[in-house]
Amino acid sequence: MKENKSLVKRIMAALAAGTILIAVPMSGCNSNNNNEKKDSSGESAVSGDTSDSNSNSTIVATSEHYSIPFSVFQYLYNYNYKSFVSNYGTQLIDSSKPLNEQYYDQDNKISWHDYFITSTEDYITYIVCFAEGGLAHGMQLTADEKKEIEDGFKEFESAAAQNSKSVDEYIKEVYGDDVTKDDIINIQTMSKIGLKYRNELYKSYKLTDADYEKKYSEDKTSYQIADYYSYTFSYTETNEDGTSQTVNEETKKKMEENAKALSNSKSGKEFNDYLTKYLKANPSLVPVNSTSSESSLTEEEFNNLLNSYVESCYHAKSAYDDSNDLSKWVFDESRKANETKVEDTGSGYTVVLVDKPLYRNETGTRNVRHILITSDSITNEDGSEVTDAQVKAEAERILKEWNSKDSTEERFAELAKQYSMDPGSKANGGIYENVEPGQMVPAFNDWLFDKNRKPGDTGIVKTDYGYHIMFYIGEGLKSWQVKIDSALRDEKLAADYEGLKKDYPIEFDKEAVDKAEIKKEEESSDSSAANLAQQ
Repeated sequence: MKENKSLVKRIMAALAAGTILIAVPMSGCNSNNNNEKKDSSGESAVSGDTSDSNSNSTIVATSEHYSIPFSVFQYLYNYNYKSFVSNYGTQLIDSSKPLNEQYYDQDNKISWHDYFITSTEDYITYIVCFAEGGLAHGMQLTADEKKEIEDGFKEFESAAAQNSKSVDEYIKEVYGDDVTKDDIINIQTMSKIGLKYRNELYKSYKLTDADYEKKYSEDKTSYQIADYYSYTFSYTETNEDGTSQTVNEETKKKMEENAKALSNSKSGKEFNDYLTKYLKANPSLVPVNSTSSESSLTEEEFNNLLNSYVESCYHAKSAYDDSNDLSKWVFDESRKANETKVEDTGSGYTVVLVDKPLYRNETGTRNVRHILITSDSITNEDGSEVTDAQVKAEAERILKEWNSKDSTEERFAELAKQYSMDPGSKANGGIYENVEPGQMVPAFNDWLFDKNRKPGDTGIVKTDYGYHIMFYIGEGLKSWQVKIDSALRDEKLAADYEGLKKDYPIEFDKEAVDKAEIKKEEESSDSSAANLAQQ
């Protein structure tokens, strides 16, 4: 059951990425929320408070500034359950039986109901603690961040209309009977404050070269990579029912001979040359797309396809892997270049040749901001289709706007938040940090890694995505440091989180939260909730 314990971590990771804000209601507000009210001490109270007439829900958790109503806990309990089922299916849980009648841990008599109660409490504790920390440090939402909450709810209102329901009816259907609009708005406000503080804290940690070297020396293999070639000579075929069976012993023996012959390669070139010759003699083994067949291809097309397939057998800069015996062999510290091994996998003979054994990737990375402009950035009043020239002209206009005054990185970031159509970087001012060579699409990559590139350089690059207005920040970490950087920051954040839990303890009403149950919804409601969860 080890994999099941990752649920809360995955939910928290989704929160950190900002992907479930609209779907994860948490009750709470700050001094900038129009829905808040003040108690007699002047501290913020939430719309879910028992003294608030907008909610009939019992308060089940409290911290210094926040109160969590049962309606919110009930929703999160259901959200965690659905997240689990979405990732692991229903093979572990019988949906026809109550969760408190099924065991997550039979030996310790921990039911699935207990499991989801605990995971929901952990999740609430996580976001409330960071929100409390944000309030303590004067964290406030900007006008744009408040607008994001408003725009998110407008999308919810639109979904309600599409389902021919009033907003109140739709809230009850998706979130539960006692959840109100004020609950959702307050939830978003607290979640955004917590996320903002958590992210700023994460970025604030100062790490030195000595920190990276120390972490590396403690567990080198986790931060090393290797380059190797791999090909499998299959001796099985797939039956109509999806099962596999050995074709025949003669074929199996022939595949073993081919594998041994390939394993005699003394270099990557010899490996590729043998494999290319073998596949030319057996063209049916070269994968083609579903609309073509090997016989319909010209000789040039087939050779290009074959070469691409052979190239795909080379695994460059592969992260350390010990998931199977063959991987353990490849990533063993004693491995030397050009060593080979043949492994019978049960369905074929896999041959590997080590090209470059375990090493530390010293490749440098680079940091960049960009503003992506697409045809969706422009609307023609006459309804005509937006042209490529218009998109390019809009990119040029924005770059000119930036150059016209205050042409700083900070202002470029503001323009990215305003104009960029890239959902992966828009909220962060268009920034991509520690980009490795080849990580981005070719035109973007070529501009970023131009050998003459200098900090502060700008330009416009066209890719299949649209036109990118570029701003080069400068060098990033070494490739080997990137993974260590995340690990060190995670450790520091975990330590700070433990401190926040002590500074801002949260009290749960155990009897009240135990009443949470799975809400059976109509298919349309599930779909709507799932869509909102992706925003």
